[in-house]
Amino acid sequence: MLRRWFSIAGQATVKGTEFFKSRNPNVAKSHWRKTSTGLTISSLGIGTYMGAPDNETDALVKNAIVKSVSSGMFNIIDTAINYRYQKAERSVGSALKQLIKEVGFKREELFISSKIGYVPEDADKKIPGKTIISDLIKKKLIQDTDVPGGIHCMHPAFLKDQLDKSLNNLGLQTIDLLYLHNTAESQMPQIHEPIYWERLKNAIEFCENAIKVKKIVNYGLATWMCFRSPISDHDMHLSLERVVRLAESIAGPDHGMKYIQVPINLMMPEAFIQKWQEFRGTEEILLNVAKELGVNVIASSPLLQGKLLDIKLLKTMAGIDSHVCKQLQLLRSIPSGSLKSVLVGMKNPKNIMKNLQIPFAETLAPEEFWAVLKPEVRDNAPLAIDLW
Repeated sequence: MLRRWFSIAGQATVKGTEFFKSRNPNVAKSHWRKTSTGLTISSLGIGTYMGAPDNETDALVKNAIVKSVSSGMFNIIDTAINYRYQKAERSVGSALKQLIKEVGFKREELFISSKIGYVPEDADKKIPGKTIISDLIKKKLIQDTDVPGGIHCMHPAFLKDQLDKSLNNLGLQTIDLLYLHNTAESQMPQIHEPIYWERLKNAIEFCENAIKVKKIVNYGLATWMCFRSPISDHDMHLSLERVVRLAESIAGPDHGMKYIQVPINLMMPEAFIQKWQEFRGTEEILLNVAKELGVNVIASSPLLQGKLLDIKLLKTMAGIDSHVCKQLQLLRSIPSGSLKSVLVGMKNPKNIMKNLQIPFAETLAPEEFWAVLKPEVRDNAPLAIDLW
């Protein structure tokens, strides 16, 4: 049994997240989104992926979360056990402790997600990831073949170990959303489809059991390529409809497979332009399929981990002046009922202050969104974006 240094009970609720929305009445109405389970969440969320595994970054991440949540504009916090070698989760845990124990927020107002699947190092305790695997193998809970390449595992025994550690790192009794992290990307090319689907089935059964014991509320798939790959890419492409039908076969219509995380940015627009998903005998855009299936989409990597910081959008946007903020405004304005939030990593206080201006602006109307993406005739603007 893991001993938690503090443990906060509860989970995000319909009433609690609706109350969070009322904390800042100046925020634009379109900033808030309803999930398929009735929660009210912010159209921008706090990501915690980037950064060095050191104490200085811990402090920056913690302060960014506290400031963003305290503004009454951000109530989504996203992390993963492998981010910054477990230090990201612990930084989130430290921020939650301050927000709930000291600042006065309630657990029910905040939507917390994390991810498991990769074999994580432990920067604080100096424990290599291979130690976790060797211990589980010695206990005959898993086998070498359950860990392709030694970096990723979907076996329920490993997932249980990781979920308990994530709860401990976060200081929570319940995580609102647990993602299975890059399962297809990490395993399908090596083990191929039949074995992959059997492992995914076992992982979904684990998640459904975790719901029953109240360790998580919902689960989903955090992905990089599998939902952005064409159907012909057999060792990478994943059908969202098939994943949902698998969850239904295990837990019925009230299954907990309610979310996917997908990178969406100006260089990765597949989720809203490519008909690469099989759905009811035809091919459809991912965001449309997600809406029909009641799956909430969370967009990750809106700035491609900083690689898109110099891309400038020529169109003006009311209330938005920074070219980086324009990109975030554009992405959260994608006209789709399934897109619920765009995650953005924030540590620098200046960037936090800029991003905190975005929720005051209404999202773009559909015609404004598409107009931004239309190419223009222009001179001396090599950094302006064209998708077509």
